Amino acid sequence: MHAIADVANFYVSCERVFDPSLRGRPVIILSNGDGCAIARSEEAKALHIKMGAPMFRIRDIVKRHGVIVRSSAYETYANMNNRFNAVLAEFSDTIEIYSIDESFFKLPVLPNGMGDVATARRICAAVLRSTGLPIRIGLGPTRTLSKVANALAKASEKVWGGVIDLHDLELRRRLFAEWPVEEVWGIARAMTERLRPLGVRTTADLAALPPEVARDVGTVVLERLVRELNGIECIDFEPEPAPSKATAVTRCFGEPVSDPSALREAMVRRAVRAAEKIRDQRLTATRLIAFAHGSRYKPNAPSASRIGRLSPATNDPRVIAGMAGRMADAMFEAGAVYTKCGVMLEGLEPASAHQADLFAVPDPRSPALLAAIDGLNGRFGRHTLRLASEGFGDKPYDTKRAFKSPSWTTRIDQVPVAR
Repeated sequence: MHAIADVANFYVSCERVFDPSLRGRPVIILSNGDGCAIARSEEAKALHIKMGAPMFRIRDIVKRHGVIVRSSAYETYANMNNRFNAVLAEFSDTIEIYSIDESFFKLPVLPNGMGDVATARRICAAVLRSTGLPIRIGLGPTRTLSKVANALAKASEKVWGGVIDLHDLELRRRLFAEWPVEEVWGIARAMTERLRPLGVRTTADLAALPPEVARDVGTVVLERLVRELNGIECIDFEPEPAPSKATAVTRCFGEPVSDPSALREAMVRRAVRAAEKIRDQRLTATRLIAFAHGSRYKPNAPSASRIGRLSPATNDPRVIAGMAGRMADAMFEAGAVYTKCGVMLEGLEPASAHQADLFAVPDPRSPALLAAIDGLNGRFGRHTLRLASEGFGDKPYDTKRAFKSPSWTTRIDQVPVAR
């Protein structure tokens, strides 16, 4: 049996776990640089605040209705995702993390062929008890059916209590007749328009579409989706995510940068973070791309990029940050004003199997040093140890997060204390 659990309004729910005063009040979470609303509580949605709405356009609504604004706290959200999945692991030995707020997992089918709704409800209660996060669960004989069940559970949470099982053919028939086709997982707006001339407007219509017609309209991808809606499993379960082929760390500056040392320091910070990300996946990089540019709304704004080869492949921040810093120096134009810079690492390959360089001598101390850095930063919080070239403390060019809550779970000095 396939199941998927998702956290209701994940970013907002994470904030409410540690700040109960936010419960029952309209809350929005802003994107990097505090630019747009990327998460909204149900109360904020009721005020017609749209996903992605720029902050400058909703400022009057925020002020008039007392909407609580928070900057993104991705470190906290990632940590809460780990806790959420740890609870799921107590009930299932097969879990696929689909996104930061959703995970597929498997449960046994009951002897009567139905989904185990009782266990799903126990999982909801266990996650709420252990993490404070409210979740909904969809059950089905295929991934697509479990995803549709989950969407239905969200839309009618008060009716179904957050759990819907689509093993029941009669229930499936009844709910599909009312569920719009554009709400089905994998059906985008363009595909909806292509299906409309065929009379496909509901999920029931899509499920009734002959597989060969589905293939003609939307290739084998749509054919598989139609078969899955009819209970035929076509999409493999992927408990181990495919290794990344590239990773990027790009950030807008909190304040424009016109000083070469500030640009270099900002570039180094992004390079160190990119190296950290690939080390977490036990990967090394063979190519580094760095860029810096000014505001696209300003005339003659600077824009430059550099590409460098990393040989041998590495995830050592000293090597990657050193190259990124030199690239920043080469890109800088006197008198220019920069608003964003970033680093991309490409040509990623497993650290255990990367190709050696005949003419390069690797630093034998590097593995132990990096293990010590990652261990201390993991235990005591990021930036406990850092490269001197990163600089120290918060800087004006750091991404703007004026409304950020404390790092409740990732900084020992910000852990809440009960009194």
